[in-house]
Amino acid sequence: MNLPANENSPLLAVEALRAIGHNVLWARTDMPGKSDDAILRQAQREDRLVITFDKDFGELAYR
Repeated sequence: MNLPANENSPLLAVEALRAIGHNVLWARTDMPGKSDDAILRQAQREDRLVITFDKDFGELAYR
């Protein structure tokens, strides 16, 4: 599965998902400084599910 993990996602979660074969882009290292909007747009373009702990990220996805 292709997943972008937002900057606030724990490294242990990112590593665990990668260890079981998921393609995880972690915003903290793979997309530093990208806005939530940009991460969401990239996820949509690449057909990825977003992992985040941001409470406001759901509002962006809804819009």
